[in-house]
Amino acid sequence: MFTPHKSDTGAVLPHEYVPAAAGVYEAGQMLAMSGGMCAALASASAATPAYLCMAEKKIDEAGGLLPVTRVSAGVIYETTLSAAAETAAPGVKLRVSAGGKQVSAGAGTFEVTALDGTAEGSSVRGRFV
Repeated sequence: MFTPHKSDTGAVLPHEYVPAAAGVYEAGQMLAMSGGMCAALASASAATPAYLCMAEKKIDEAGGLLPVTRVSAGVIYETTLSAAAETAAPGVKLRVSAGGKQVSAGAGTFEVTALDGTAEGSSVRGRFV
């Protein structure tokens, strides 16, 4: 799961409600926009996700509203590695793993600012650039 760790301004991230595709969502899950609705990442993504889910919620019908916050370059997020990433280090850019709950090795927009290791499950902090 992604959690906002720190914002550049110190402000609390504002929540908004956006239409979502039918499915089960988890707080801390990165979401993409597709067809005017947010949805879980079907595959690993090198692009910056649009939103961070802010609640555990099941959307029964497409278009149901989901509480989210916009992903911002002004926020450092914390998550874990989905697999070992020996090249992970401050300044290295990783990608968001399928499902939007972790990061993995590979070209992406999640720039590492700190980490506690390179093994699967290691904690990593970074921002989207």
